Amino acid sequence: MTELTTTTPDGLHITVRMPDNHAWVRESLEKACAAEARRQIEHAPTPDPAYSVPRAADHLDLHPETLRDYMRLPTTHPRRMHYVAGESSRGDRILLSQLHDWQRRNRTDAAPPPAAVPAPRIRGRIPRSQ
Repeated sequence: MTELTTTTPDGLHITVRMPDNHAWVRESLEKACAAEARRQIEHAPTPDPAYSVPRAADHLDLHPETLRDYMRLPTTHPRRMHYVAGESSRGDRILLSQLHDWQRRNRTDAAPPPAAVPAPRIRGRIPRSQ
Protein backbone atom coordinates (compact mmCIF):
# COMPACT_ATOMS: atom_id res chain seq x y z
CA MET A 1 0.00 0.00 0.00
CA THR A 2 1.09 3.53 -0.77
CA GLU A 3 -0.06 6.48 1.27
CA LEU A 4 -0.36 9.89 -0.31
CA THR A 5 -0.60 12.67 2.25
CA THR A 6 -1.21 16.37 1.79
CA THR A 7 -2.16 19.35 3.92
CA THR A 8 -4.63 21.96 2.72
CA PRO A 9 -4.12 25.70 3.31
CA ASP A 10 -6.72 25.43 6.11
CA GLY A 11 -4.52 22.90 7.95
CA LEU A 12 -6.57 19.82 7.09
CA HIS A 13 -4.45 16.67 6.69
CA ILE A 14 -5.62 14.28 3.96
CA THR A 15 -4.23 10.77 3.52
CA VAL A 16 -5.20 8.41 0.70
CA ARG A 17 -4.15 4.76 0.64
CA MET A 18 -3.78 3.05 -2.72
CA PRO A 19 -2.30 -0.25 -3.88
CA ASP A 20 1.33 -0.03 -5.14
CA ASN A 21 0.47 -1.61 -8.47
CA HIS A 22 -1.92 1.17 -9.44
CA ALA A 23 -0.51 2.96 -12.55
CA TRP A 24 -1.62 6.42 -11.42
CA VAL A 25 0.23 6.05 -8.10
CA ARG A 26 3.42 4.93 -9.84
CA GLU A 27 3.28 7.80 -12.36
CA SER A 28 2.52 10.37 -9.66
CA LEU A 29 5.41 9.20 -7.51
CA GLU A 30 7.81 9.20 -10.48
CA LYS A 31 6.76 12.75 -11.42
CA ALA A 32 7.06 13.96 -7.82
CA CYS A 33 10.49 12.37 -7.42
CA ALA A 34 11.70 13.82 -10.73
CA ALA A 35 10.43 17.30 -9.79
CA GLU A 36 12.14 17.14 -6.39
CA ALA A 37 15.39 15.94 -7.96
CA ARG A 38 15.27 18.82 -10.49
CA ARG A 39 14.63 21.33 -7.69
CA GLN A 40 17.57 20.04 -5.65
CA ILE A 41 19.92 20.05 -8.65
CA GLU A 42 18.90 23.60 -9.62
CA HIS A 43 19.58 24.89 -6.11
CA ALA A 44 22.81 22.96 -5.56
CA PRO A 45 26.11 24.76 -6.17
CA THR A 46 27.64 23.88 -9.52
CA PRO A 47 31.17 22.45 -9.55
CA ASP A 48 33.94 24.55 -11.06
CA PRO A 49 36.69 22.12 -12.09
CA ALA A 50 40.28 23.33 -12.35
CA TYR A 51 42.49 22.41 -15.30
CA SER A 52 46.25 22.37 -15.66
CA VAL A 53 47.71 24.80 -18.18
CA PRO A 54 48.40 22.14 -20.86
CA ARG A 55 44.87 20.75 -20.55
CA ALA A 56 43.28 24.22 -20.64
CA ALA A 57 45.43 25.09 -23.68
CA ASP A 58 44.19 21.91 -25.35
CA HIS A 59 40.57 22.94 -24.68
CA LEU A 60 41.25 26.36 -26.23
CA ASP A 61 43.28 24.88 -29.11
CA LEU A 62 46.32 26.94 -28.11
CA HIS A 63 49.94 26.08 -27.41
CA PRO A 64 50.57 25.96 -23.62
CA GLU A 65 53.23 28.69 -23.84
CA THR A 66 50.77 30.95 -25.67
CA LEU A 67 48.31 30.43 -22.83
CA ARG A 68 51.04 31.17 -20.28
CA ASP A 69 51.75 34.42 -22.17
CA TYR A 70 48.08 35.35 -21.71
CA MET A 71 48.44 34.55 -18.00
CA ARG A 72 51.41 36.97 -17.71
CA LEU A 73 49.53 39.98 -19.11
CA PRO A 74 48.66 42.83 -16.70
CA THR A 75 45.52 42.22 -14.63
CA THR A 76 43.60 44.99 -16.41
CA HIS A 77 44.34 43.66 -19.91
CA PRO A 78 41.21 42.24 -21.62
CA ARG A 79 43.09 39.21 -22.97
CA ARG A 80 44.57 38.22 -19.61
CA MET A 81 43.78 34.67 -18.55
CA HIS A 82 43.00 34.66 -14.84
CA TYR A 83 44.17 31.59 -12.94
CA VAL A 84 44.69 30.07 -9.50
CA ALA A 85 48.39 30.22 -8.66
CA GLY A 86 50.06 27.05 -7.49
CA GLU A 87 53.33 26.52 -5.63
CA SER A 88 55.12 26.57 -8.99
CA SER A 89 54.11 27.28 -12.58
CA ARG A 90 53.34 23.58 -13.00
CA GLY A 91 50.79 23.88 -10.20
CA ASP A 92 48.88 26.78 -11.77
CA ARG A 93 45.24 25.90 -12.44
CA ILE A 94 42.60 27.54 -14.60
CA LEU A 95 38.98 27.21 -13.50
CA LEU A 96 36.34 26.28 -16.03
CA SER A 97 34.47 29.50 -15.24
CA GLN A 98 37.65 31.46 -16.07
CA LEU A 99 37.98 29.63 -19.39
CA HIS A 100 34.39 30.54 -20.29
CA ASP A 101 34.90 34.15 -19.17
CA TRP A 102 38.09 34.45 -21.25
CA GLN A 103 36.33 33.05 -24.31
CA ARG A 104 33.41 35.44 -23.84
CA ARG A 105 35.74 38.44 -23.51
CA ASN A 106 37.84 37.43 -26.54
CA ARG A 107 35.10 36.25 -28.86
CA THR A 108 36.09 36.75 -32.49
CA ASP A 109 32.83 36.05 -34.27
CA ALA A 110 33.04 39.24 -36.30
CA ALA A 111 33.68 38.93 -40.03
CA PRO A 112 37.33 39.50 -40.95
CA PRO A 113 38.10 42.89 -42.48
CA PRO A 114 38.26 42.92 -46.28
CA ALA A 115 41.70 42.35 -47.75
CA ALA A 116 43.46 45.47 -48.95
CA VAL A 117 43.70 45.71 -52.73
CA PRO A 118 47.35 46.15 -53.70
CA ALA A 119 48.20 49.19 -55.80
CA PRO A 120 48.83 48.34 -59.44
CA ARG A 121 52.49 48.06 -60.31
CA ILE A 122 53.73 49.99 -63.29
CA ARG A 123 56.32 48.22 -65.38
CA GLY A 124 58.91 49.89 -67.44
CA ARG A 125 59.84 53.49 -67.49
CA ILE A 126 57.77 56.16 -65.87
CA PRO A 127 56.61 58.56 -68.56
CA ARG A 128 57.78 62.13 -68.17
CA SER A 129 55.24 64.86 -68.34
CA GLN A 130 55.99 67.43 -71.03
